[in-house]
Amino acid sequence: MGYDARQIANWFVARSKRDGKRLSIMSLLKLTYIAHGWHLETQNAPLFLNRIEAWQYGPVIPDVYRAFRNQGINVTHPIPVSEAPIEPSDEKFLDEIYTKYGKLDAFTLSDLTHIQGGPWDIATKTGGYYAPIPDELIKQHYIHKRSEFNNKAANA
Repeated sequence: MGYDARQIANWFVARSKRDGKRLSIMSLLKLTYIAHGWHLETQNAPLFLNRIEAWQYGPVIPDVYRAFRNQGINVTHPIPVSEAPIEPSDEKFLDEIYTKYGKLDAFTLSDLTHIQGGPWDIATKTGGYYAPIPDELIKQHYIHKRSEFNNKAANA
């Protein structure tokens, strides 16, 4: 079972607000996507069940985009979502993602999700814009990222 991606996005909106920051909708989409990818890698399970698509400017969760787009470029407040509370272990996980990636600007986050050979790149090359990005493709990408990190650490 996973969460609704809008609930995860709400968590990032609230977390950034505690830091006195506002997230752009692009940052919000990328943070939600990156959290999902790392959750697939670390927990072997999706963080959320919403569809992810390969849009022109990167991976997008259409449900999140539609829910927050009326707020403009910068997201100012969470949106209503009736879901069970986020588990403490998942809150800790999201906080780790926010600590690592939340300080990055939207364009840097976007670059991280546009790498050659990554899920977005593969999905756009095989299905064009708006093609679904399957969880298995995302998971394999983050497994590869972990492996690269471990290899760099071992060779340092």
